[in-house]
Amino acid sequence: MPATARLGKRDRPAHNGFHKISQRLRSQLTWRDLLAGFGSAILISLLFVAFRYHSIPDFQAGDIATEEVRASQDTVYEDAAVTADERASARDRSPAVYDFDGALVERIEQDINRAFTLARNILAEKKIASKGTLASGEVNELAGELKQSLGGSITPNALPVLIQQRFSLTLEGRILRLVDVVLRGCIVDDQSWPQFLQAQRKGITVRDNTTAAERALPEAYRVRSRTAVREYLRQSYQEFSDLSAADRTHLLNYLDTLLVPNLLFNQAETERRRESAASRVSPFEMRIHQGKIIVRKGEAVTPAVASQLAALRRQQKPNFFLARFAGYLLFISTFLYGLWRYLVLRQNHQRNIRHQALLILLVMVAVFVLMRLLTGLVDILSQRVSPDIFQGPVQLYYVIPFACGAILITLLIDVNLGLISSMLLCALVGLFYRDSYMAAYALLGSLAGVYGVRRYKDRAAILKAGLTVGCANMAAILGIDCLRQDPVVSWGSALQLGCGLISGALASALASTLLPSLESLFRITTDVRLLELSNLNAPVLRRLSVEAPGTYHHSLMLATLAENAAEAIGANSLRVRVGAYYHDLGKLLKPEYYVENQSYGINKHESLSPSMSCLIIASHVKDGLELAKEARLPPDICDLIPQHHGTRIMTYFYRKALDSANGKNQEIDERDFRYPGPKPQTKEAAILMMADSIEAASRTLNDPSPAQVEGMIDRLADAILADKQLDECDITLREIGLVKESFFKILSGLYHRRLDYPGYDFKTAEEKADKNSVSNSSSKHAKAG
Repeated sequence: MPATARLGKRDRPAHNGFHKISQRLRSQLTWRDLLAGFGSAILISLLFVAFRYHSIPDFQAGDIATEEVRASQDTVYEDAAVTADERASARDRSPAVYDFDGALVERIEQDINRAFTLARNILAEKKIASKGTLASGEVNELAGELKQSLGGSITPNALPVLIQQRFSLTLEGRILRLVDVVLRGCIVDDQSWPQFLQAQRKGITVRDNTTAAERALPEAYRVRSRTAVREYLRQSYQEFSDLSAADRTHLLNYLDTLLVPNLLFNQAETERRRESAASRVSPFEMRIHQGKIIVRKGEAVTPAVASQLAALRRQQKPNFFLARFAGYLLFISTFLYGLWRYLVLRQNHQRNIRHQALLILLVMVAVFVLMRLLTGLVDILSQRVSPDIFQGPVQLYYVIPFACGAILITLLIDVNLGLISSMLLCALVGLFYRDSYMAAYALLGSLAGVYGVRRYKDRAAILKAGLTVGCANMAAILGIDCLRQDPVVSWGSALQLGCGLISGALASALASTLLPSLESLFRITTDVRLLELSNLNAPVLRRLSVEAPGTYHHSLMLATLAENAAEAIGANSLRVRVGAYYHDLGKLLKPEYYVENQSYGINKHESLSPSMSCLIIASHVKDGLELAKEARLPPDICDLIPQHHGTRIMTYFYRKALDSANGKNQEIDERDFRYPGPKPQTKEAAILMMADSIEAASRTLNDPSPAQVEGMIDRLADAILADKQLDECDITLREIGLVKESFFKILSGLYHRRLDYPGYDFKTAEEKADKNSVSNSSSKHAKAG
């Protein structure tokens, strides 16, 4: 049992790791999501696969064409002959690989040093004099003993010579220097020498087997054959000029046995690298543009023409269509999965990512359907119009409004998704037309559309965006003509520029047409809708100005504060302004219970218990939501009505309840005096909460100084933070600081210093009015929290 338990514990982490990877890859996808995404990928792939039924005759090289043949679509084919020549050239340019045996050099030098050191030690033990000539008998006796100790590492003829020299350090150094020069310079076997010379002319790469380092071998580098090494040794007699001719010969013969070939041709690695170099050569591709005349009737078919006809016939085979469909399906599925992962990573609980994904898919499919239809119309037109009018259909492809999708997604969702969708769409455009220039053209126009409508301030913004797209399209067309080295000043260029401008106009027109339908279908609040709601002549706002004028004026002031604060931190200022107009809509039902609407000091809460007052004040949130639904306000604005209060406490009534409970042993629950919430979920709601509290408190200041205004803003904002009201939104402390600075600028301008009017004494009038008014302490409850 213990062993089994341990095995279970050991297996569990692997299972958990696999489960985590599976969960991460799934990214909250359900089977419905997978089916919807895969179905969309199949639909878009079918749109991209172009079925053409034009029959291509099977002319062979040397035949006479019996009919004229034109390319029915853009085709890219491989020129096999040129590709073979380029790959053969790449093989020839790849250097031969030789292995340098550096370990052999080190081993030989170590053997020489070991033999000399051992021999010197033996001579020292026998107390052989360091100088003088030894007798032949003594030399023979020492040679026999050293031969046994050295194990035959030194040739018998060289051993007496070295004994006479007492295996001196000087002689050892000269031998090592000569061996190092020759072996480091590399030795090639005599049989491989001709092959080495031939390879050296094309380049040789030498690999050191000890360090795994590689270096190119210069043509003039001193590499010797085995025969050249022997000749070099014969010419090195000056190194041993102190020896007799016979002794020198014996010693050089000994060195000749040490200097063996250490640079070997690595045929397997050479072939592998040459094959790799040949494989890296891309097939030499030729492009046939749609509408090009391949061969005219009566002309002889050349081998190049036969290759082009064969390429066109291959595109009509069923397996070709299946391969294209599979390729498109793979790309599109990957793109859609990446888009879903992005939505999951950036989501929050206020966004429905499935609605966003469905909207993006719908827009992209609409754009691709439009692109496919217009491409087909242009293809038909190019076949029926004389080539003298325009060269190929590519010029008319520029009229397709690729930027329409980017404009719609930016308006309906946001700029980030507009940019990402533009990139995905333009990548697919490049795959469909098999033209990187067309992808760049679509991308530049789409980016212009995104940035043209990123801030929708007026109804002409879409038209301005269309003009921006048109100008960007024309700039892209001029750049493409320069890259293609086409003549810029020509009828064709003028036609292309006109198509680019028309494309921008079509993109803005389609976006304006489809926007209301998509906005209503997906219940999305766009800037267009917010502009409509910001009209102060709306019936519900006019009713608010008549029935609750104090609340109406407070809403206008709040809108000014909140809008400037939103602009300071990059939030949606238009949404904040509209939210400020409608945030206290619920006060329409009981306006007299709120201090800003009370006149002549009449306060109805004086006769009510704190808990009852709290219920009445809190009810304006629920009433506001009901009135907002009746006015058909969008969800984004309705959410701001409860969130701008959050779960803040109504301090005035809470303290009043505590005072009344003193000495009565009553327990007061703070939660009973809080708004129902929820807390702010967005930066816009957080700004509205702070602005609402600060604008109300600013009305209690009499002749405020800048320091008083700044201190009031800091205290109220810090109180909201301390109450953890902003924990559920993504506003940062730095942004809160910018919001407070914005509030200070507005309020400082509102409460600026004023001069007294001569002949008027307003202070006396104010004192008389104060005597007839009720205490201000009971009037502050309406804006508590």
